[in-house]
Amino acid sequence: MSGPAEFKEKTFEKYFGFELARLTNITFSPDQCDERFIGFDDAFHMPWHFLRHYLPYMRNSRRRRQHGISLKDFDFHASKVSERLPDFKFNLFVQYKRPAYVDHFNGREWSSWGRPYFRFDVTPHQQKILADMEAHSHGRAFVVYASAAFWMNSDLYRFSAAEKIVANTNVSNVARLVGHGRYTYDGPGTFGIGHSEPEKIESTSINQIIERGQSQKGLKFTAHIKRAAADLKRALENEPQAMAAVDQVRIANFGNLFDELRDSDAAAESFLYALSTVEAFSEIFDVTFYAMG
Repeated sequence: MSGPAEFKEKTFEKYFGFELARLTNITFSPDQCDERFIGFDDAFHMPWHFLRHYLPYMRNSRRRRQHGISLKDFDFHASKVSERLPDFKFNLFVQYKRPAYVDHFNGREWSSWGRPYFRFDVTPHQQKILADMEAHSHGRAFVVYASAAFWMNSDLYRFSAAEKIVANTNVSNVARLVGHGRYTYDGPGTFGIGHSEPEKIESTSINQIIERGQSQKGLKFTAHIKRAAADLKRALENEPQAMAAVDQVRIANFGNLFDELRDSDAAAESFLYALSTVEAFSEIFDVTFYAMG
């Protein structure tokens, strides 16, 4: 038999992210499903519950409306919160993949394995942009695919209960798959094969990524996010369509909030503008962003 995993990508992402957060001293990941609670001109998603204690105009429910605060005031408060947090050292961008399980010789890639395997498709042009973004970070960002090395719901919940989701995941570096449209693997770890022309690929494990990331210089939270946004913008300099899409998503999420930023220098100084860039990039390229310390 062959077919897609019984669970959805988002379900797998939730359990993987929970374990990932336990592997470092501090982890931050925006969640667009979090409560909308800050009262700007328009409601928007704020991911950090710790800011509730510092921001003076807070939306207590979706229906109530506050007058809000200015962008400058928000950046000021975010800077004050940042001073209380440990330093952040690197970013991890994860694109979660729902694998298909193949256990029949009719599978297109069966000749590469001669036994049951998993596979997922990738988008070549998207891979190149993600790889460029990693390169522009100079060691402060890693971009990987994460795909379960199992396909049944029963295994998902069993591994989750034992906190073994990461251990039973295949992780592959996006940069090493550039030029391929499909990836196959037969178990957890970092080994797989890129297709269509089969190429054996050995990637970097999550533990190795964390070890390398920890060697980077720590930055305060707001400075770290601004650095990440600057790296993303450099990666998109030759991708006008992608950059335009980032701007469109930012407008959709934040309305005219950033109209007061008339030039790139002013935008570079705004923490919230930087975070909106990271969030928009993550949404467009369907990757989950983790800032890690």
